[in-house]
Amino acid sequence: MASSNIPQVFDKSMTRLCFLDKATSIGYTEVNNGLWTASFTLPADDLKNVYCQPFNYVEIYDNKKRIELFRILPSTLSRSTNGYITYQCEHVIATLIDNVLFKYHEIGNVGVYTPQVIRYVLDRQKTKNWQLGKCHFNKQFLYKWENENLCSALFSIPNPFIEEYHWTYDTTSYPWTVNLVAAEKVAGCEIRYKKNMQSIEKAVDPTNVITRIYPLGYGEGDNQLTIESVNSGIPYLEADTTTTYGLKEVIWVDRRYEDAESLKETARSMMNELKVPYVSYSVSSLDLFKKTLDSFDEYKEGKIVRVIDTEDDIDIDAKIVQIEKTDVTKAAINIIIANKSKDVAGSIADLQERARINETYAQGSATLLTIPYNDNADTSYPAIFEFYLPSSMVNINKASLKVQIQQFRGYSKAIKGGGAIATSTQSGGGSSQTSSSGGGTSTSTSSGGGSQQTSSSGGSSTATSSSGGATTSGASSSSTTSTANESVSITRVSYFSNPTYNLSTTIVDGHSHGVEDHGHIVNVSGHSHNMAHTHTISSHTHSVSIPAHTHSVSIPAHTHSVTISEHTHTVSIPAHTHNITIPEHTHDIQFGIYLGTSASSIQIKVDGNTMPTLTNLNSIDIIKYLSTDSSGKIQRDTWHKIEIYPDKLTRISAYLFLDIFTNSRGGGDY
Repeated sequence: MASSNIPQVFDKSMTRLCFLDKATSIGYTEVNNGLWTASFTLPADDLKNVYCQPFNYVEIYDNKKRIELFRILPSTLSRSTNGYITYQCEHVIATLIDNVLFKYHEIGNVGVYTPQVIRYVLDRQKTKNWQLGKCHFNKQFLYKWENENLCSALFSIPNPFIEEYHWTYDTTSYPWTVNLVAAEKVAGCEIRYKKNMQSIEKAVDPTNVITRIYPLGYGEGDNQLTIESVNSGIPYLEADTTTTYGLKEVIWVDRRYEDAESLKETARSMMNELKVPYVSYSVSSLDLFKKTLDSFDEYKEGKIVRVIDTEDDIDIDAKIVQIEKTDVTKAAINIIIANKSKDVAGSIADLQERARINETYAQGSATLLTIPYNDNADTSYPAIFEFYLPSSMVNINKASLKVQIQQFRGYSKAIKGGGAIATSTQSGGGSSQTSSSGGGTSTSTSSGGGSQQTSSSGGSSTATSSSGGATTSGASSSSTTSTANESVSITRVSYFSNPTYNLSTTIVDGHSHGVEDHGHIVNVSGHSHNMAHTHTISSHTHSVSIPAHTHSVSIPAHTHSVTISEHTHTVSIPAHTHNITIPEHTHDIQFGIYLGTSASSIQIKVDGNTMPTLTNLNSIDIIKYLSTDSSGKIQRDTWHKIEIYPDKLTRISAYLFLDIFTNSRGGGDY
């Protein structure tokens, strides 16, 4: 064995442990965009077996060409005459299997490009073995993983790509580098009959041709994700080979997809792969690169190879999907080329593996959510009913509102009074009759009396000019002045037995003058004679002097009776106002339930959108009135509002019924 083919063993920190100089049957298999494998055999008594521990690394060479770095996995001890141990290895990209994306992870969509997504996965390594090198793609797909290892997550990133891609690796320096590049489109090597071709076998398998695919993503039943929203309402994709091969339908389910656009692009990529029969060529060839070292003679997975066989009329360019060499010391090499990046069997196996992975995914559940609301409302203050839709609410199948109109309900009948009544008039006046009939007697004093002195001192002297010569006396004095003479006539009357004198008084100018008998008496033969006398009194005055004195009036105990006859009173009150000042105070509430009016009609707004007049309030569909995002989906992570306007004071009882499908992510275990 040439020294250039000797494998080298490294520990987990990439420290070289030994060269496996006794290794035989060194072989390898390169798989396009898949996991490479390798194997080698050591004698059972080789002391270097101690270094070939599981998960140590081994570097495989094919003559002067370094194949790749692998890690050692299982070993098989076989013994006949001489014992030997065979070691199976896998490419070190499998170290990503050792770490996982625990629970739910989401990244991507608008503004997040493919390199960022790859770095997100690689950043979850516990030991930083891998880093991103080249990335030829800048897609903005949304990716979601749950409970998946990093290797599987990394390989799933380009699945939605329509373009052909190629994973390449550089393990010559540490940390190792992974690249995602565009696949080659031009032939880079050749297999020609009678040159390097030893044998060729062509296989055409139309069994699994698919011309129509129904992609289904996250969820179940009516809540399962489809592509209708991004495919003009059509739930399937159809190939352009339907007329050639007929209608071949398949339902593809991958619940890892929660975004319709990503689901559609992945299905389209799969459709391009499965719309024609799988045609493969198994070619046994000579590895001329060992001798020529010409890159055109070098076979590598992912390269486009030109196959020319004039005997069987074969002239095609196809991709090398697998290279297998069982012994690096031999020149023979087996190559599988195909018209697709992977065969149908690989596609079906991949689907089955995804189905197995999906078993660990939390899918969520369908739920009927009821949200109640009760409150009073009127024309100025509507009933405002708000509810929140979280992002975990994947689908909203129904949103139905039920409304009941009831009597207004208060919870206090009145406020207890404070012991006073106040009446106020702001304008106007009036006439009020206080008594319309009857009367009465009232006694003002029931006992006692008194004495009153009308004058206590002083007196007066008055000179009066009047006629007459009489003098008067009493409780008062008066004076009269006169300038004319007064005439007084006196008649004497005499009786036989007892003659008397009659005083005749003449009133002159309001004054009276009495003149007494002057003593003229004539008796003739037992009878009397009347004789008239006339006296003329000249003008004169009389002086009356009243000394200072007092008068005592004695009022005995007595009563007064007042009789009020039947009568009425009319009172006129002019227009006026009253100002009443009530001091600061408190009142206790008298608790109880008070029922008032109820509305006869209502108007409903949903997120500001006015609904038409409703006659049936038992089941109101509000789906098309809820606010939506740019894609037409009902908005999530936001509050929605229902406003109910009654035509009068009333009580509103409402119930919102949401038929939803929600996932089980984003929360803890409380």
